[in-house]
Amino acid sequence: MKKICFVTGSRAEYGIMRRLLSYLQEDPEMELDLVVTAMHLEEKYGMTVKDIEADKRRIVKRIPLHLTDTSKQTVAKSLATLTEQLTDLFEEVQYDLVLILGDRYEMLPVANVALLYNIPICHIHGGEKTMGNFDESIRHAITKMSHLHLTSTDEFRNRVIQLGENPNHVLNIGAMGVENVLKQDFLTREELAMELGIDLAEDYYVVLFHPVTLEDNTAEEQTQALLDALKEDGRQCLIIGSNSDTHADKIMELMHEFVEQDADSHIFTSLPTRYYHSLVKHSQGLIGNSSSGLIEVPSLQVPTLNIGNRQLGRLSGPSVVHVGTSKDEIVGGLERLRDVIDFTNPFEQPDSALQGYRAIKEYLAQQTSTMKEFHDR
Repeated sequence: MKKICFVTGSRAEYGIMRRLLSYLQEDPEMELDLVVTAMHLEEKYGMTVKDIEADKRRIVKRIPLHLTDTSKQTVAKSLATLTEQLTDLFEEVQYDLVLILGDRYEMLPVANVALLYNIPICHIHGGEKTMGNFDESIRHAITKMSHLHLTSTDEFRNRVIQLGENPNHVLNIGAMGVENVLKQDFLTREELAMELGIDLAEDYYVVLFHPVTLEDNTAEEQTQALLDALKEDGRQCLIIGSNSDTHADKIMELMHEFVEQDADSHIFTSLPTRYYHSLVKHSQGLIGNSSSGLIEVPSLQVPTLNIGNRQLGRLSGPSVVHVGTSKDEIVGGLERLRDVIDFTNPFEQPDSALQGYRAIKEYLAQQTSTMKEFHDR
């Protein structure tokens, strides 16, 4: 029996992993444990641990990080808490593999503790570039601590190999979030309106805007410019709550003020993946700077307006319109969305989760050591 641990801190992250987790959970030769932390356990972010409970996953540990605000001090101290609690778990349970998705700050202590306890790491979505965030450094650091790499494009696979990783352990499986979109059972516009208790009779945008963590003191100015542009455009706006990155509180404060002044617009702290995908599918576009707009949304046949530097350097398809952060640039971008007709998605591959499951199973059957050489190209 192989024991696998997945640490999850956000609904978006868990949603991407659901299909792969189900494959692992249903395998009689594997035992899957989940550690739930960060935004999942915060009322202000929707207590999304309930999604995991509804899926009947085995949650072995809940680690609240007490994210009372999004200051650097609060975030940094939360990582110490996570390190301490994971140390207690890994002291008690010997895992054969730890799964890490992406590059959020709470994943760095997961990798640190797994490394110290000599537990192999499977890293998903490595090799990507997002130069506006400290996620960029976290992602590549986790790559060097990992042993099996499931990337989402050939370009990213090559970048992981460029960092010295063994090509035999670096696979391009596509993006599992895209597979979720392609296999989604969407709600109709009418069902969404009823479930969410809102009027969706007119055209609308979905807005999802996060802080750019390597730009100090830009959150307020950029958010205000975005909201001014949306007000000038005049369409209904359905806003999804920002994440827990530093300065997110200021973004949410301005978003709430906007909704209070616009009776047609609404804000949601968080939405289940099915609701989110359905809402975007029926919209005129996703507006903001979420990676979802570059990775998943093109497969919904919906355009994305990507604002600013948060996703700077990340691969994108022709349905993604990139603009700066001024009001005029955003207004111009909203106009360009209407001309988008090509929704080719470079992240799309068939059966990404199944590919990932098979790669993990094969790795666990063959791997006997966490030692690895630096692969020189």
